[in-house]
Amino acid sequence: MKKLLYGIGALVVLIVLALVILTQVVDTERVKRVLIEQTREKTGRVLVISGDLSWRFFPSIGLTVKEAALLNPPGFATGNTLSVGEISLDVALKPLFDNRLEIGEAILGNARLHLITRADGVTNIDDLRELSAAAATEEPATEEENSTQPEPSTENDPPMIVSLAGVRVVDAEVVIQNDINGKLTRLNRVNFTLDDFALDNTVPLSLSGNLFTDDIQANIKATGQFWLAPELDRLQLNELDLLIGATGRAIPGNKQLKLQGNLAYNLDKKRADFSDMTLDVGELAVTGELSVGHQTIPKLTFNLHTELLDIDALQADWRATPAKSNSAEAKPAANGAVPETLSAAVPSAEPNLSMLQNVKVDGQLAVDKVLASGIELEQLDIHILVDQGKVKLDSVQAQLYEGSMKGQGELDVTQHPALFRVQHTLTGVNIRELLNAAAELDYLEGRADLALNLTGTGLTANTIKQSVKGTAGIKVADGALNGVNIAALIRRAHAKVKGLPVPAEDEVEKTDFSAMTGDFNIAKGKVSTNNLHMASPLLRINGEGETNLLDQSLDVLLNTAIVGSLKGQDGEELSELKNIILPVRISGTYQDPKYSLDIQQLFDVYLSEKADKEIERAKRKLNEKLGDKLGDKLGDKLPGLFDKLGL
Repeated sequence: MKKLLYGIGALVVLIVLALVILTQVVDTERVKRVLIEQTREKTGRVLVISGDLSWRFFPSIGLTVKEAALLNPPGFATGNTLSVGEISLDVALKPLFDNRLEIGEAILGNARLHLITRADGVTNIDDLRELSAAAATEEPATEEENSTQPEPSTENDPPMIVSLAGVRVVDAEVVIQNDINGKLTRLNRVNFTLDDFALDNTVPLSLSGNLFTDDIQANIKATGQFWLAPELDRLQLNELDLLIGATGRAIPGNKQLKLQGNLAYNLDKKRADFSDMTLDVGELAVTGELSVGHQTIPKLTFNLHTELLDIDALQADWRATPAKSNSAEAKPAANGAVPETLSAAVPSAEPNLSMLQNVKVDGQLAVDKVLASGIELEQLDIHILVDQGKVKLDSVQAQLYEGSMKGQGELDVTQHPALFRVQHTLTGVNIRELLNAAAELDYLEGRADLALNLTGTGLTANTIKQSVKGTAGIKVADGALNGVNIAALIRRAHAKVKGLPVPAEDEVEKTDFSAMTGDFNIAKGKVSTNNLHMASPLLRINGEGETNLLDQSLDVLLNTAIVGSLKGQDGEELSELKNIILPVRISGTYQDPKYSLDIQQLFDVYLSEKADKEIERAKRKLNEKLGDKLGDKLGDKLPGLFDKLGL
C-alpha cells in the first residue's frame, strides 16, 4: 500500500512540475504580442487585448484572453467591429513545445459583432474578405520558407503556428446597421456552435438567439452543415433546419415558421439561394426554390408550390388579436416558440402591407387547391411581380366549378387603404355551384361565361363593397332561374283576374331558359343593369334594375312576353296574353327574394280585350239591323262612345 501511495504522490508531483514548467516555458505575453502583430500585418486592423492572457488548468488545459476587440477599419466611425469579453481556448499540450498552438475549441463569451453598411454600400468587413480572397489565390509557402520566416516581433524566435478545431459563442450580440435604408437589426443572446471548423470543410453548426427590428421580434433556432470558402466570399448551410417564432407590429399574435432545405450565400453578390426548400407557416406548407438579393431594395425571386392555400384561414389567423405583454425583451424559449414576454401589436381592420414598398418580387406560384371567400379553385398558376409597392398578378389561370378562369390583377399598397384592379374571364362555369359557394345563393343554373373588370380600394369585405366599381358581363346557356316559375305566376294571376279557380303552386319553382345575357355596372355599392335578356320557347324576358351590395336588397323588373303556347288550368290556350308585356317584380333580399306579377296591368289587358269584343258584338248587331253602310258609320263612333261610358 505504501508503494502505491508513493507512486500516486510522485505522479501528482510530476504533473505539478509539468504545469509549472509549462507556464515558464510558454510566454503568454509573447502569444499575446504575436496575435496583435499578426493581426496588424495580415489585415491592417488593430487588435486590442486589454485584459490578461492566462493559463487555465481545469477542467482542461487552455488559455483565457480577457477583453479583446478588433477595431473598425478607416472610413468608419470609431468603434469595434468585434469585441469579446472573454476568449477561452482549449490547447493541446505536446505541440506547444514544438512551437505549435493547436486549439481544440475556442469559446467566446459576451461577444459583440457590429456590422455596418455605409450609404455607399461599403461594409466594415469588406477589407477582411478581400484579404482572405487574395491570400487564397497565393501559392502556399513551403515548409522551408515557413521555417525561415521571421516572427513579426523584436525577437528572432520562429513564428508560432496556430490551428483551430471548433468555435462556440455564448450569449453574444450582433448589431446590423444599414445606413442605406436607415434600418437597424439586433440579435441578442446568440449561442453559436461550429464543430471542427476549417475553411473549405463542411462542419456541423447550431445557432439560437433573439431577433429585433422595428416591426418584428423573433426567437431563432437553427442547425445545419456549414461550409465556408477559403476566400470568405461564399458559404453554404446544407440540411438547414430553421425554426422561428415571431411577433411584432408586422405580425399579429405569435407565428411559427419552419424552414428546411439547402442555403447558399454569396457575400460579393449579397444573394441567398434556397434549394429543396420546405416552408411551413401555420397551416401553409410550401416547397420549391427561393432567392433573396440583399440590395438597396431586396429582391425576392421564387418558384413555389403548395397543395392547399386557404386564404380564409390565413386572413383569420393574421388578423387575430394578439395577447398583450408588458415587456419588449425576448427570453429564449426551450421549444423555439416566441416567449410570452415579446410584445405584439394589434393590427388594424385593413391589413398593413407597407412592407411591400421595400421589396421587389418576381415569382411563380402553383397551387393544387385554393379556398377564398368560400370559393374553391384548382390548379392555380400565377405570376407575381412586386415593385415599389405595386403588386401585379399576371397570367392567372385556374380551374373552378367545371370551368376555367384567366385574368390578371393589380394592387397598389403605396396608398392606404390599398388600391386594386381585377380583370378576369370565366368560361364554362357551373354558375349554380359558384353562387352557392360564394354567397350561399341558389338563383341560377346553367353553364356561364363571365367577364369582370373592377377597381376599388380596401381589402376588407365592407370597404370593397363600398368602393368597387366597374363592369361585368354574363352569358348563361341552357339554364334556369330558380325560386320562381314565371309561366305559373302568369297563369295564377290570369285566373284571379278572370275569376277562375287559382291553380296550386308548383312544387318546383323554376323558370327554364335556353339563353340569358346581361351587362352590369357596379358603383357606389350597387350593381345595376338595363339590358338583362332571357329567352325560351315560351317566354321572352327583358330585365332592368339594381341590387345593393351593402344591405343585399333587390329591385329588379322583368318585362315578360309570352311567345309560345301558354295554357290555363282548363287547358285553354291563353292567347289573349300572347305578345303582351307582363311585368314581374323581384324584391326582398338575397336570402329572401320576393316575386310578384303586376296584376293591375294584367287586369287592364283583360278589360281592353273584353271592351274590344263588346265593340265587335255591337257592330255586328247594328250591321244586321241598319245595314252595312249605316252600321259602319255608327261603328266608327262606338269606340269613343264606349270610352265615355267607361266600357
